[in-house]
Amino acid sequence: MVKMKIEDVAIKVLKKWVLCDHCLGRLFGQILSGLSNEERGKIIRYFIAFLLDSGEKIEVNPSNFYGIKFRNIEFETKEPEKCFICKNIFEKKETFAKKIKENLKGIEFDTFLIGSKIPEEILKAEEKVWEETGIEFVESIKSEINREIGKEVEKIIKKKFKMKNPDVTIIVDIEKEKVKVEIRSLYIFGGYKKFVRNIPQSKWICSKCKGKGCKYCKGKGKLYQTSVQEIIEKPLLKETKGKKSYMHATGREDIDARCLDYRPFIIEIEKPIKRKIDLKRIEREINKSKKVKVKGLRFTTKEQIKILKSARLDKTYLALVEFEKSIDRKKLKELKNLTKEPILQKTPLRVLHRRADKYRKRSVKEISWRIIGRKKLMLKVKAEAGLYIKELITGDEGRTKPSVQEILGNKVKKINLDVIKIHVKKLRFW
Repeated sequence: MVKMKIEDVAIKVLKKWVLCDHCLGRLFGQILSGLSNEERGKIIRYFIAFLLDSGEKIEVNPSNFYGIKFRNIEFETKEPEKCFICKNIFEKKETFAKKIKENLKGIEFDTFLIGSKIPEEILKAEEKVWEETGIEFVESIKSEINREIGKEVEKIIKKKFKMKNPDVTIIVDIEKEKVKVEIRSLYIFGGYKKFVRNIPQSKWICSKCKGKGCKYCKGKGKLYQTSVQEIIEKPLLKETKGKKSYMHATGREDIDARCLDYRPFIIEIEKPIKRKIDLKRIEREINKSKKVKVKGLRFTTKEQIKILKSARLDKTYLALVEFEKSIDRKKLKELKNLTKEPILQKTPLRVLHRRADKYRKRSVKEISWRIIGRKKLMLKVKAEAGLYIKELITGDEGRTKPSVQEILGNKVKKINLDVIKIHVKKLRFW
């Protein structure tokens, strides 16, 4: 393909179509910096006008030169109707900016981004011009519309246009002349302790009614009265006027287990109206609860969720185990064998309904015990991330091997389990 000169491209489009300065300049948007496309278009238009006025024989549409005063030639021009590509949409950028300002009332933010929905007619017209002139230096109309409206918005609301992680994103529907505001979630990092049994980490929506309320959940829409998430979210939603929350954490303890060391988490507040909140005060408010305590609340980013959830943290557990028969003290020493070989576990029966049935190998790093009574034993286990502790103790009907029950030859009757240490030293969470 023969490369066309800037002059040739300009003459070709100005002959075939009527273009505004924005759309003419955008054909050369990747040449020079520090200029708007409107300025580029004006420069190119006047350059061709210079050639015409100097006597060069150039075929162009006279409407492209309306308002330019020629000195040396007779050149009849008439006012153009609309730009072939944009249909004069850039004339409405101030109108869109004012609409955006109205839609942002009451929302607390520092940065924003403009997105747009462009009519198909405009996109097809742009592609038609590109097909005949090439795309070596072009910029898309979508990019320019977003930027130009963004400039106008910056002027009237005194906030910063930001491409990455803006507080709010405004979507402008050019054809319908409507504006939609999307508020970026607020992400708050911290650590929590759970002091009571029988509350889940996250809100447990009833699977039968999907939260609407039914006989199964006794009209509550959820299976547990509260959760760690709900206790933490309550003052945050109130303060931010957010829609709802999502809980992200480094694993989760069983519902009937306590967590007596701080488990790292990120709580996501959806559609917060207010972003500048006092996390120290909110931390004190949460810690009035007798069920949950938090520490180290601070703002973070969405990107940290992936790091948090992929963290494989060893944990130390304390388990009060009650057996059916008296404990054979001679066999207790054999429990040390659990640290000498990998534990082979099939997916536990209790979670098989929601997880794939597969084998996994995990290790017990340390184990110790203390006899509490004739049939009771206090076990302390430091385990690799992902080891199911209850199944390590019970054997889960042979799905976990070896197990405490198998080694002692004594059926487990009851387990009270606590997470007493989450080993986070390798990660910079705090």
